[in-house]
Amino acid sequence: MAFNRRSATVAALLLSAGVCLSAQTTFQFVVSATDATGAPVTDLRAEDVVMSENGVKQQVVKVEPLSVPMKLTIAVDNGLDTADAIDHFRTGLSGLIEALPPDVEVTLIATAPQPRTVVKPTKDREQILKGLKSFAPERSAPRFTDVIVEYSQRLQKESKDHNATPYVPVMVMVSTGANEQTSYQPKDIEKAIGTLAANRARLNVVLVSTRPGDVQAATHLKSSMQGIVAASATKATNGRYEEITVPARLAMMLPEWGKDLATLQTRQTKQFRVTVERKSAGELQSPRVELTRPGLTGSVTRDGFLP
Repeated sequence: MAFNRRSATVAALLLSAGVCLSAQTTFQFVVSATDATGAPVTDLRAEDVVMSENGVKQQVVKVEPLSVPMKLTIAVDNGLDTADAIDHFRTGLSGLIEALPPDVEVTLIATAPQPRTVVKPTKDREQILKGLKSFAPERSAPRFTDVIVEYSQRLQKESKDHNATPYVPVMVMVSTGANEQTSYQPKDIEKAIGTLAANRARLNVVLVSTRPGDVQAATHLKSSMQGIVAASATKATNGRYEEITVPARLAMMLPEWGKDLATLQTRQTKQFRVTVERKSAGELQSPRVELTRPGLTGSVTRDGFLP
């Protein structure tokens, strides 16, 4: 929840987080703050944060750095319709990768003839860029939906490991609207989208017409299975969805996506966990958080996953 330059209420956020506070005198929340220039604050102090209930100031006992980094998975359609577009996919995605900070972990997946990992999770930019050039178009249908379902299954499995370090799952998919094959039923797809949202994943999809100038092919993007699934899944996960009719546009669009993801990574890794000692137990009473240092603005969350 964003707050103004001077103050913000976090009552709704804290109470909707599913955490029982009725018997707690100590609790924590996370602050992501920026200065007047928009740069992340890296030296937030206890005296910069005021938390009150019913106007009564509570004691901030600790402010400590918190990083919840992004991990990026890129899925690329290399099916039947990509022969004339694959180089544009590679150019655009290379620009996206080059725009990312060096600390972002990236996984690369090809979607045909079945989802397969081309580059395992790594921060090695050279390895990722090399991986983009290592696969060719296949004479088979893409498996766009399978990628989403299997990605959701991986996140669900990871969520059961309570010792795992939290991170923000982000997927970027570049696909055509070619008739796809899938191993899953509509109920599986619906469940997968719900799982992505529950795990705070962000799905971003660009569908590309590989027949520039063909009006029917462009219209098909929206009615294709990829278009139907992407429109629903990106909305549910606070991601973005684009349809383009000229593959060459990827060279400009995807690097811009990379810059936005770089901003997300910076915000996610430059946060602070605030520990407050309340004067009494019981449910929170009109809680309010304020940043007292002039020029600071920011967001408050329970766990460091920014909206």
